[in-house]
Amino acid sequence: MKNFARLLLAFSEGSQIAWALPHKGKYALCFFTAYMYWEGDLPLLAYMPDQKPSKPFLAYRSDGVTGEECFYTDDFDDTKYRYASIITMKETPELFRRSLEGDYSQPPQPLMMEVNDVASLMRVLVPLSFREGTSFPVWHFVKGGTHNLGILIPFEHYYEADALPVLFHLKMNEPPRGPFLRYNALKPAGERVEFTSNTSDVKYFYAKLIDIERFPLLP
Repeated sequence: MKNFARLLLAFSEGSQIAWALPHKGKYALCFFTAYMYWEGDLPLLAYMPDQKPSKPFLAYRSDGVTGEECFYTDDFDDTKYRYASIITMKETPELFRRSLEGDYSQPPQPLMMEVNDVASLMRVLVPLSFREGTSFPVWHFVKGGTHNLGILIPFEHYYEADALPVLFHLKMNEPPRGPFLRYNALKPAGERVEFTSNTSDVKYFYAKLIDIERFPLLP
């Protein structure tokens, strides 16, 4: 649940919408978003199976005393938190139902670029975040027994394409040691990057890590 709430609400502007979709006698909690891709936009449905919300809102913060907090709530009065409105549907649209069952067309692969270290990933994110005002998630997934961190960045207006999607990725021997990466580059120490569970220290730039079961943009 923390991964789902982090994806929706960490470093987001304004409110978000989550969908509670009935599926096989249970519910899936879903977030629908899109990336600018080769030609047109690539829709992504991120979901948690077997999760029926008990209340109409999801509250989240990442700078609490113990780090992350998320819970269902009846209101959105407390300004320490960011909130997602949960829309519970009577029926699931056919397109979403097929996606939940893994039935979707395989999109073309992004351009793959492997970096040397975690600091290189952060150097990609920092200028984009300041320039675009967008917080791109860092996806963590396991492929072939290897842990991977990946960020999918669209570079717009590539020849005839709408965007050139590039997956910057890093292979690691062990999983991330926290749900966030924090980074700064200050004198005299220079670059500093580390995993953390709390985003309260304002000296750092933060990126959110999202653990996912599978990454459909890879074969």
